[in-house]
Amino acid sequence: MSQKKKQASAKRAEPAKNTASAAGKAPGAEKNRLFFPVLLALTLVPLLVHLVIVSVDPNEAAQVGTAAYGDFFSRAKAFVLLLIGIAMLVLGIVFRRKFPEKRGRVLNTYLIAGGAFALFTLLSAAFSGYASIAFWGAHDRAEGAVTILCYLVLLFYSVYAYRTERDSRNIVIALGIVVSVCAFLGVFQFFGHDLLFTDFGKSLTTAPWDRDKVTDMYSLSQSGRLYGTFFHRDYMGSFAGIVFPMFLALACFAKSLRSRIALWGMALLSLWLLLGSTSRAGLVGVFAALVFCAVFFGKKIVRHWKISAGCAAAVLVAFIGLNAASGDVYTRSRIPSLFSDIAGIFQSGGADYLPQLPVKDVSAQGNTAVVVTQKNDVLKATLNDHSMSLKDQNGQKISVETKDGNSAIADERFKQFNFKLVKMGLNKDSRGIALFIDGQPQFFFRIGSDQTLHLTNAAGTKDIDSLKTPPSFGFQGKERLGSARGYIWSRTLPMLPGHLLLGAGPDTFVLNFPQDDLLGKYWAYGTTNMIVDKPHNLYLQIMTGEGGVALLAFLLIVLLYVIDSIRLYALKKEYRQSQVFGAAACFGVVGYLFAGLFNDSVVSVAPVFWIVLGVGIAVNFQNRKELHDAP
Repeated sequence: MSQKKKQASAKRAEPAKNTASAAGKAPGAEKNRLFFPVLLALTLVPLLVHLVIVSVDPNEAAQVGTAAYGDFFSRAKAFVLLLIGIAMLVLGIVFRRKFPEKRGRVLNTYLIAGGAFALFTLLSAAFSGYASIAFWGAHDRAEGAVTILCYLVLLFYSVYAYRTERDSRNIVIALGIVVSVCAFLGVFQFFGHDLLFTDFGKSLTTAPWDRDKVTDMYSLSQSGRLYGTFFHRDYMGSFAGIVFPMFLALACFAKSLRSRIALWGMALLSLWLLLGSTSRAGLVGVFAALVFCAVFFGKKIVRHWKISAGCAAAVLVAFIGLNAASGDVYTRSRIPSLFSDIAGIFQSGGADYLPQLPVKDVSAQGNTAVVVTQKNDVLKATLNDHSMSLKDQNGQKISVETKDGNSAIADERFKQFNFKLVKMGLNKDSRGIALFIDGQPQFFFRIGSDQTLHLTNAAGTKDIDSLKTPPSFGFQGKERLGSARGYIWSRTLPMLPGHLLLGAGPDTFVLNFPQDDLLGKYWAYGTTNMIVDKPHNLYLQIMTGEGGVALLAFLLIVLLYVIDSIRLYALKKEYRQSQVFGAAACFGVVGYLFAGLFNDSVVSVAPVFWIVLGVGIAVNFQNRKELHDAP
C-alpha cells in the first residue's frame, strides 16, 4: 500500500476514533430506557391511592365479618405492580440482547435462591386450603403469590437493567419524589387534616361510579401521627428505615453544593417521616442502619472527625427539633416504651393472664348464655321470646335497674356485666346478643332460628365452640409486649413446625391464626373484637405463608448481599461515588430488614425494598468488576 493510501485510510478512520472518544467523555450519561419501568414502579406503586371495591372471599368473609370492602391502599398498587411486572418480563424477553451481560458465581447464587423462593411460594399457594387468597391476597392486603412473584421480577429486572451511575441518580430522584409527597401529606395528617379524605382528595382517589357506593369514608391518620400513602404508620416506619439511612450517607459524601442541599433536604424529610409516624419498628431499623454506617465509614469518620461530628450534630439537632414539633412523642413515649419492651423480653416470665381476666368462661347452653366469673359466680341469661331473664347458679333472679333509659345489673357480683340485643350477619339482618363488660361489648351470641344461642365472633358469621386456650410458645406474661406482638408471636411460633417445607399459602395468615382465642385477645388488646391478620414479623410472615425453604432462600439472598457489601465497602480509606451509593443501598436494605423484626411485608413498601436490593446487587457487581479489572 502506498504512503498516500495509508494517509487516506488513517484520515477515514480518525472520525470514528473521535466519535468513540466523544462517547466516552461522559460514561454513564447515556439514557437507559430499559430502566424506566424500575423508576415507574419505585414512584407510582408507593404513591398510588385509589378506591377498589373488593368482593371478599367467602372463607375470609366469615372470619372478618364483611362481604365487601373498600380498599384504598393495596389492590390498586398490586394491580399496577402486576402490569409493570408483566411489562418487565416482556421487555426482558424482547430486548434481552440489549441488557448488559452480567455473569458470575455471586449472581448465579442470587438466581438460584430467587428461583427457590419463587418455586416454594407457588407450591405453597397451589397446595393451600385457600388457593384463591393464596394467589391473589387477602382483601385488604393483596400480597398473594402473584404479588410476591412481581417482587422477584422487580429484583432481577433491576439487577440486569441497571447500567451506570445515571441510573443510581435516577433512583435517588425517584425516592426523593416519594419522600417529598409523603412528607407534604404527612404534615397535614400529623395535625389532624388528612388531605386524602377531603372532598378534593376523594375526587382524586375515587372513581365517579364508585363514590355512591362508599358511605363511611374516614381518615386513617390520628392527630400526632402520619402514614403518607402507606396505609399505616408502621409501614411508613419501614419506608423511613430504607430512605433515611440512604439519603444521610449520600448527603455526607455529596460533592457539589446543589447536591448537598438536595440530599440533606431529603434526609431531613425522611427523618420527619420517621418521627411523624412514631413507628418504633422504623426507629429500630434506622438505628441498625446507622450502626452499619458507622462500621462501613469508620476510617473516614475517624480521619475527618470534625466533619463527622458536624454531621452527627446536624442530625441530632434535626431530631430534637422535629421531636419537639411532634410534641416530644419520641422522648416521652416511643423510645421509653421501646426500651421497656426490650427489657421485658429478658425478664423472667410473668404470671398467667387467665386469672386476671374478669371472666373464667363464657358459653352458650341452649337458649341460655352462661358467664363464669373468677370467683366462680355464675350468671345465666336466658332468652325468652324478645326478652331475657337473669339468674345466678342457684336459680335466684338477678335484679336489673333502669336509669336514663339504660339498664344495669344491680347485683354486686355481676355489676360490671350487661346484655344487649344487637344486629349481626354480613348484612346486619339477623339478631344476636352482646355481653358487655365494663361498658364494652366483648362476647357475642348468635340467635338461631330455633331461639338457641351460639357463641360467635362479633359479626355473628363464625361460631366458636369453646374458649380453650390454643397452643402457645414463649412470652408467657409478656403478651402485651410490643403492642401485643408478644401475644401474636406466642401463638404463631407453634404453627412453624408444620411449615418447614411449604407454607399455608401467602396472605392466608388471617385464616390460620387461632382467631377463636377470645380470652387471649381480651388480655392482649383489651377487646375480643380483634382480627389478627399478620404476624408483625417479616420472617414469621414468610415462613407461615411461603414455608421454611422460601425463608431460607430469602435469607440467603439478603445475607449474601449484606456480606458482599461489607467486603466491598467496609473500612475503606477513600470511596468513589459508585461505592458510596452501593454502601447507601446496603444501609437501606439493612434498615428494612431490622424493621422487619416488628413489621410485615406490604405492597406499599416492599417494592421499594426489592428495587433497592436489586440495584444494590447490580452496583456491587460493577464495583467488584472494577476492582478485579484495576491494574
